[in-house]
Amino acid sequence: MTNLFRFFDFDSNAGNAPGAPQLGGSFTISLGRTGSRLQPPFIRNGFLWTCQHVGLDNTNGSYGGGGAGSTVDRSGIQWWKFQSSSTGNPLSYTASGLLYDNRTSNPWWYYMPSLAVNSNNVILVGFSGSSPNNYISALYSGVRADGTTILPPIVTQSGNAYFTGSWGDYSFTTVDPTNNRTLWTIQVFANNVSPYPWGDWIVSALPSP
Repeated sequence: MTNLFRFFDFDSNAGNAPGAPQLGGSFTISLGRTGSRLQPPFIRNGFLWTCQHVGLDNTNGSYGGGGAGSTVDRSGIQWWKFQSSSTGNPLSYTASGLLYDNRTSNPWWYYMPSLAVNSNNVILVGFSGSSPNNYISALYSGVRADGTTILPPIVTQSGNAYFTGSWGDYSFTTVDPTNNRTLWTIQVFANNVSPYPWGDWIVSALPSP
């Protein structure tokens, strides 16, 4: 779990927000282009879930800098859980959590997430990630409904090329309708195949409750 709102909002300095580093050169991946806007929500058992990428400047998953984001040294995936209401009342906050790399040097930056929740209330979060030592790769992580991380972020497909374009929020995660428990995620990775320097990687997972 993490304290609420202790992160850098990439929308606050969209044009000049810090970008995610990658292996191969100095070109960074713009995170201000999509900003920290909430990604498409998922509703399960009376709760609404959503996620976003946020900026951090500390190994403990927090941000203490200003609105320009000059101290941001990594990005993480913030997920949110809200209680929905059938009576027309506003959503109410229930829980949140943060997936991030806490290493002191050359941490991964995680960005462009999506999530889904299965019938056991297990969350699967898929996203892109890169670091000074890694090309843009496809990753995912699993979280229980109580906020306990089942799996730390796992690289499902490593990137293999230096990318110099605009990296979009092309991320999709969903539940298999045949059993309502298996979760699928489709993520993008940097790929050295002409003429398109990216590829899609599809992963399924059947997590325990």
